Amino acid sequence: MERELELPEGSLVFSKKSEGYELTRCIGNFAELIVPEDPWGDGKVTGVSKKVFLGKRTIRKLLLPQTVMRIGDYCFAGCSSLSAVSLPVCEIGEGIFRGCVSLETVSFPGRSEDLGRLLACAIRNECPSHLTDVRSIDEGWFKLFDSWVGKLLAEADDEGFQNQILCGEEDYGSCDKDAYEQRARVRKAFLCISRLINDEGLADPFREKFSDYLRRHKMGSEEGSETWIALKEHFPDRKHFDLLESLGCIDDDNRDMMIRDLGDDRQELKSLLIKSSGNDAGVRFFSSLEL
Repeated sequence: MERELELPEGSLVFSKKSEGYELTRCIGNFAELIVPEDPWGDGKVTGVSKKVFLGKRTIRKLLLPQTVMRIGDYCFAGCSSLSAVSLPVCEIGEGIFRGCVSLETVSFPGRSEDLGRLLACAIRNECPSHLTDVRSIDEGWFKLFDSWVGKLLAEADDEGFQNQILCGEEDYGSCDKDAYEQRARVRKAFLCISRLINDEGLADPFREKFSDYLRRHKMGSEEGSETWIALKEHFPDRKHFDLLESLGCIDDDNRDMMIRDLGDDRQELKSLLIKSSGNDAGVRFFSSLEL
């Protein structure tokens, strides 16, 4: 038996099961959605079928009730605007977050915000499946995350490039090996920055390893400027800027190069750069534009 729950932006269709209700369809264009725990007062929502929200590009925030025990395959796949989701600790299917390119946090009851943000970061960066097994997520998860990132840093930057060519994949700069390797380094820098900002349970050896990688890839370094690219593309705010400045990734030797690289864009980040070394930075920058 199916029942439909009408809401302002659409409706949810549930199927009655012996243990409660299972969400089977989502109709409409929701921006934020809270799935009710007990829609009609005669049974809890205990499951979400596969592909229920598949391709729902308008959804930005989603909360599932803690009574849910199962989430089906590809449930949120293709939800390209989904940034925040709150889940119960339950059985999850395959690829539930595939294509969720905007995901910023995956929260659970009683778990920290650092874990939620890092889990979303791991999902967006195609982490191993054991990191997304929500039933086993506890304080030890941070060690698993750090070990994964540590292994990535040790990998060659062209890891997987040959397989991409053989399979005809063109998502990483077509057949341009240099572009592929740079994107790999940007990914590594992104993960290092994310972990140092969300540093719950971060052991000192990993803290130094991640910090060292960022310093070695700061703007103007011989190994590449991927730390700057990661900041510019993903973290144009004060706390990430302050982190990199404290690590020595932003200094008097490269600050002007960063300002020039921004051109007329990213005024907030440009302002942080100019202010970070006092008035002299602004004087140097504008003087350099004079003929």
